[in-house]
Amino acid sequence: MPALACCVDAAAPPGYAFAGDISFPAPVAFTGVPPATTDDNSNRWSPSLSAALYNVDGWGGPYFAVNAAGNISVRPHGPDTLSHQEIDLLKIVKKASDPKPLGGLGLQLPLIVRFPDVLKNRLESLQSAFEYAIQSEGYESHYQGVYPVKCNQDRFVVEDIVKFGSPFRFGLEAGSKPELLLAMSCLCKGNPEALLICNGFKDAEYISLALVATKLALNTVVVLEQEEEADLIVI
Repeated sequence: MPALACCVDAAAPPGYAFAGDISFPAPVAFTGVPPATTDDNSNRWSPSLSAALYNVDGWGGPYFAVNAAGNISVRPHGPDTLSHQEIDLLKIVKKASDPKPLGGLGLQLPLIVRFPDVLKNRLESLQSAFEYAIQSEGYESHYQGVYPVKCNQDRFVVEDIVKFGSPFRFGLEAGSKPELLLAMSCLCKGNPEALLICNGFKDAEYISLALVATKLALNTVVVLEQEEEADLIVI
């Protein structure tokens, strides 16, 4: 991502030519090559062509786009993002990497840049989709999601999921002892009705941790996959 943000150029790549009137067709399925052109005498490039070449809408929509300057921009609220809320990723990288005497932070690349509002919007969209389906089909129960910690074990990501998912009783799923410890720590600050799903291989220490979670008043569900695991719990 930072490479794309920093390298989108105003000049056309070697060998590519584009129409001089800059009127382009609607985006088509990504093929790995730039859109066809009709004028070999023009070498103009544009943000829309950059977006098509890198299939930005395919992997990043509606949260990432190519802005008028040709840089990757972040739309933290998805389609509801206002124009003044868009974030130019290149400006962030420049601010972070420029030397302090020049007004930057003096950080070394590469960097991990997180946008918590994108995560919040995804959780809200997921909840809304299930609520719509439940109401449409007359389902008499509710949806209560859990996030598998193994997908991203970054503490800040897991904490944000618990915080943003608290109104929806959104919980966590742990598949190992380290993940279980992280999930317990984060859910202690979340909604008490959020689920803590204990999955994966379970030895005596894992079961002991899961039982500690119940004593912490966490809404713990231990998934039994083998008969021996039941014996550990009963004992």
